[in-house]
Amino acid sequence: MRLRKGKLIPREDGKRIEEFIGAASTGSGSVSVARMLAPPGWSEPAQKPEFDEAVLVLRGELTLVIDGKRERIGPGEVGWVTKGRRVTYRNDGQGACDYWSICAPAFRPELAHVEAPEKEAPAANEVTVQVAHAQGEAFARPLASLGRTYLERLELHGCELSLSLVGDRAIRRLNRTWRKKDKATDVLSFPAGDLPRGTPGPRQLGDVVISLDTAKRQAKEYGRTLEAEMSRYLAHGILHLLGHDHEKPSEARKMAALEEKLLGEGGMVADAVRAGRARRLV
Repeated sequence: MRLRKGKLIPREDGKRIEEFIGAASTGSGSVSVARMLAPPGWSEPAQKPEFDEAVLVLRGELTLVIDGKRERIGPGEVGWVTKGRRVTYRNDGQGACDYWSICAPAFRPELAHVEAPEKEAPAANEVTVQVAHAQGEAFARPLASLGRTYLERLELHGCELSLSLVGDRAIRRLNRTWRKKDKATDVLSFPAGDLPRGTPGPRQLGDVVISLDTAKRQAKEYGRTLEAEMSRYLAHGILHLLGHDHEKPSEARKMAALEEKLLGEGGMVADAVRAGRARRLV
């Protein structure tokens, strides 16, 4: 029997497999013969197959890692992997690797025993704190740590957040310039905006500016610690960076719930809703 064309096996990793003899093409269980084209950078998870496999490289280079030992198979060379060995196949070269694979018995997915790929650890969040207040340095490290905790609770990864600790004079100037409100406030948020898809580096969230002067006054007024007061501002500011608002009752309820998720108790929006002044929050 002459076979000029095999059966293409669908793949999602960019590798092309054309099986001429085997379980998927001819129903053969004793042996499989397939031609492979692996793009540069391709690799498969480790496996411990219940079949022997020979690979004949026509073009490029195929890397086999057998029980931790690496073998590079070049054009005209044959790689041999016996059943029960832990093997990883990959293409470390600059170009595609064209090779034939012969398996006995025939390749079947359930006989390959491919290991589940390791999950990549989520990218860490970065929080930087700029201090522009004479008494702010002591709060920089705790606020940075709290900012990372809040981002994790929001299930955000690979983000960069910038915090600034300032006094009433500085935050009043910002409030006047950007919001046309000539008064000091507790917290301001300046979203970074969406960067083009594919932009390298962490996702920029923007800047949260906190007035330490206002925090000290309001902490005393409401009987809270200064740290608790600033944590409320931070949670509120981050949620504004993410697009949440409290102009409408439905938006206010959602933002209040998220503040509670971050703080473990009601935050600025919940207090305002109870007081009937959610729209007037700054």
